[in-house]
Amino acid sequence: MVAVTGMGVLTFSLIAPALPDLADALGVSRSQIGLVQSAVAVPGIALALFIGYAYDLRGRRAVAAASLLVFGIAGVAGFFARTFWALVVVRAVQGIGTSGILSLGVIVIGDLFPPGYARRWAIGINSAALTMTGMVAPILGGALAEVDPFAPFLVFGIALPLAVVAGRRLPGSDDDHPPQRPAAHLRGMASELRAGRRLADFAGLMAFGTFALIVFAGIGFTTTPLYLEAEFGLAAAARGGIQALLSVGSTTASLTVARASRRYGNRRVFAVGITLIMIAFGALAAAPTLTVAGTGLLLLGLGLGLSFPLVQDFVTSSVSTAHRGAAVGAFVMAVRLGQSIGPLLAGIMADTPGTRATYLVGGVATLAFLVTWHPMRRAARRIAGEPPLSRRR
Repeated sequence: MVAVTGMGVLTFSLIAPALPDLADALGVSRSQIGLVQSAVAVPGIALALFIGYAYDLRGRRAVAAASLLVFGIAGVAGFFARTFWALVVVRAVQGIGTSGILSLGVIVIGDLFPPGYARRWAIGINSAALTMTGMVAPILGGALAEVDPFAPFLVFGIALPLAVVAGRRLPGSDDDHPPQRPAAHLRGMASELRAGRRLADFAGLMAFGTFALIVFAGIGFTTTPLYLEAEFGLAAAARGGIQALLSVGSTTASLTVARASRRYGNRRVFAVGITLIMIAFGALAAAPTLTVAGTGLLLLGLGLGLSFPLVQDFVTSSVSTAHRGAAVGAFVMAVRLGQSIGPLLAGIMADTPGTRATYLVGGVATLAFLVTWHPMRRAARRIAGEPPLSRRR
């Protein structure tokens, strides 16, 4: 399962170190090249919810296999797309498959593990494995880009044999549910969330998913290679090695998040994660040396690794198996929105006002989120008529 969902991580991290070289090869600006990353996320805004519905209605295996086939074929096509708009188009097609892959991991974990510590532990392990993929991918992508900036796209061909494996051996529920129209299925999901008094928090955490992926895909994986080139003059392979520190931090935090949340409570661990993201942006904006910049990337990964698995745990635990695909699909839709906005915004800001200023803006936005999160959450729960959660939720 990790190998299958790991393909979704490759979408951004494998290509990120090659972005400056791709911009030169395609004859476009640094601001335009962000569209190569944004394009792969755009289809998920519209399709992730439908794919989640398909997981509920048709089962896990068939949808996962189809997603991997689309992902692999379109990904390899990127190697042959030697004009800017051709590359944007094939990346958009690849994004259709990516949306199905990104939904899969937490859906299957929700099927296999009961709510509580066991599920948080499994999600943490899954997140750690995925970020380890993200740690290796920039190094591999950077090394391949030294030979040809389009060479990293060939790696996506790994998804094709995995599609066969997913179709035959993927664990998880493949039981068909009674046929139901999409609108009725979504109403049933919303009713279940409302009955469980989780609707307000679910909506709020969808907003966090958008914010987190603006940080991760935009500032983390689009600004960073441009920043390392502009500020420290690093070539693609070196950029990939330094950028991998982001995944080192995320992997480390994901392996400990279940234990930390059991000891200190979800709220505190979540707040620590957001605080680390804010500190990381400050370090990157002011970094006088490459060592400080690398430390900032490590802290950024730690912050994301502490906060994001807790959100995934809530989403998978908020509904029953019958609506889990749709719930995860809704969350992935929010994630894809962040993945679409983030790289494009980061690419534009890299030109004006610059990469350091982009990190500064990210730090200010994170501080605003940290200050307003709990008051807005309490207000939303009052509006929805839901009681406050215990301090350990």
